[in-house]
Amino acid sequence: MSMNLINNISALNISRNLDLTTISMFKTMNKLSSGLRINSASDGPAALVISERMRSQIASLNQEIENTSIAINKYQTTDSALQDLRGNLNEIRTLAVAASNTGVNDAAMQEAYQREADDLVQSYNRIVETSSFGNQKLLDGSSGAPANVPKLDKFDLSTAEAAGNSIAAIDDAVTRLDQNIADIGATQKNSLESHLSNLRIEAQNLTAAESQIRNTDYAAEFASLIRDQLLVSSAVSLLSHSALTPRLVLNLLSEE
Repeated sequence: MSMNLINNISALNISRNLDLTTISMFKTMNKLSSGLRINSASDGPAALVISERMRSQIASLNQEIENTSIAINKYQTTDSALQDLRGNLNEIRTLAVAASNTGVNDAAMQEAYQREADDLVQSYNRIVETSSFGNQKLLDGSSGAPANVPKLDKFDLSTAEAAGNSIAAIDDAVTRLDQNIADIGATQKNSLESHLSNLRIEAQNLTAAESQIRNTDYAAEFASLIRDQLLVSSAVSLLSHSALTPRLVLNLLSEE
């Protein structure tokens, strides 16, 4: 090995390695502090692109999850309104059966049954007309409405015979309403809730995959940090002894 005063190759090598190790140590500290394995494109260009695409997909899935959840809330609101209508029809039918009791009811009783039935019909039609989710109607069959429920005509309970005839019309209204209730429930369960479940599973799996690419492996990075700290300490110590060769050369010159 040659000995010279102009270039201390050993010191240059130690200094170069010290710079590289210091840069690596700072990158590792950045990963540990941020929780991310990839903080810039230089940490992994291809991985960063893949991760960003996954994040875009995750964001879209989360928005679709929110949209589907809102749709489910809309159908639940519709179902509640339909149940109210079903209750009204039950009461109207009960009144019609009572009003059809031949030979028992007098004119005042028939009038009372008629008045109450009229009030229930008005209430029924008001629910059909006003039920909404935000600014969107729910029961009138308009665009975006989950159900199409026709309004009720007046049921004649003025006599026992008329009341008996009205029962069939009430039963028809019940049948139509029950079909709407069944359709709403089937759509919510088999379409919206099933779709929401699938979206959540897909978002969860994609998030896990993105996390595997992007997030810091703390065990591995902490081990790297300890290694880099030891290397930096060793390099600094060796650098302090790097002037040994020039000193030996000077000693040789002084001996002459």
